[in-house]
Parts: sequence; C-alpha cells; structure tokens
Amino acid sequence: MPYEEITAPEYTALAAALFTLDAGGPDGTVLRGSCPRCGAVLAAHAAQAALRGLRLRSFPDAVRRMAAAPRTGERVEPMRCTCEEPHPGRPEGRTGCGASWTLLLTTEPD
Repeated sequence: MPYEEITAPEYTALAAALFTLDAGGPDGTVLRGSCPRCGAVLAAHAAQAALRGLRLRSFPDAVRRMAAAPRTGERVEPMRCTCEEPHPGRPEGRTGCGASWTLLLTTEPD
C-alpha cells in the first residue's frame, strides 16, 4: 500500500472498534490497536496522568460525538499510523502509512 497522508470518517469508526486503552500497566497508559488503513498493530504510549480515569468511547457513539465539541469529561486524542512497514512513497524520516484519525476518550459510562 503506498504512503498517502489521508483521513476519513471510516478510520475513526474502525479505530473506535479496534483500539483499547490499557491503563496502569508497567508501560504506563497505552492505546493499542490496528491502523484502520494498513492494519499494522500499533501501541501509542501516553503519560499516565494525561489519560488517568479515561476510557475509549464505544462505537458507534464515538463517531456520533466526534462531530460536536468534546463535553466535560471527554478528550479527543489525535492518532496517526506509526508503523515501520514499507509504504512506497513515504518521505524519508517518516513512519506509518500516512493515515490519521481521532479517538474519543471519556470518563462517562456508555
């Protein structure tokens, strides 16, 4: 798959279904899942305090809520593919396939 800087609503929908938020482990807080474009397995580390008490908003609610401004207790987390897989046309010094998306994290129950 060639490198292309791209985002699409379906990437958010897929990521909301594919990613998990692992908090409090030995690696701190980690968002884990697969790139919605190329399928590479990704792990994004975050400072423990930055995501403490948050969890991923369930699909499809995440997609509905992305159109509105985040409410109290919600955080929009921009994401991008950071895989090391070969993608023709990727600029030197960059990682990933070029895809980007957002995840909605919340302290509220579903």
